[in-house]
Amino acid sequence: MDVIANPHDAFFRESFSRREVAADFLQNHLPPALLAQLDLNSLELDKDSYVSPDLRQSVSDLVYRLRFNAGGPLFLYLLFEHKSHPDRWVALQLLRYFVFQGEAYRKQHPGARYLPPVYPLVIYHGRQRWTGPLDLHALVQPLPPEMTAMVPQFHYALQDLSPYSDTEIKGQILSRLAQQALRWIHSDEPLSRLSELIGLIQRVQSRETALQVLESLIRYYTQGTGKVDEADVRRLLEQTTNGDPIMQTFIDRY
Repeated sequence: MDVIANPHDAFFRESFSRREVAADFLQNHLPPALLAQLDLNSLELDKDSYVSPDLRQSVSDLVYRLRFNAGGPLFLYLLFEHKSHPDRWVALQLLRYFVFQGEAYRKQHPGARYLPPVYPLVIYHGRQRWTGPLDLHALVQPLPPEMTAMVPQFHYALQDLSPYSDTEIKGQILSRLAQQALRWIHSDEPLSRLSELIGLIQRVQSRETALQVLESLIRYYTQGTGKVDEADVRRLLEQTTNGDPIMQTFIDRY
């Protein structure tokens, strides 16, 4: 199995690039009042990146586009924070993203008079709860009241999947599996957690999807934990597949 330089980033992209995973996640985590205005059926992955080359080393820019029920696009930006500790400067990174996205939109739509709104969403799964500032003004001091209207300000939404957060894992099987895999990657018993995740995969109706997700998950836990090797995984699969010929084929190939 090929070694990936950043297994956390790779697993996130493989999981949340699935439209059904992203749509289910947004269904459960967007503010209800905003969700009521959106057409989730129009959700599509934006293939363009609005992040500068130097910034790509610290963020994973997944952008989804969907329409308001009344028409018009809304860009959703999923920022995957894969560090072990909270990043104080994420709001500043997102500000840079807003600028790049706005400039790219103007080039693509030279006749536009306005920019589409952006919903910044940070997904974090470090070892501890996120403690970074949730808005840009918190990074600017001193900030006299007379200047607040002149300094850019925005808040971003945070989904904290760290082991000690009180985040409730919601959604359908694939969405819950992706979130649990990220949360449990730092577990002291990763093989036990992997066994639970494989149990979820066995409930996926599409066998092709199940095998794709299983391969992604195994790659993540063997390369992302440093505690699970391929012999462990083979034994685990042989114990849990119950003679499923498709799963046996996967074991042999793996």
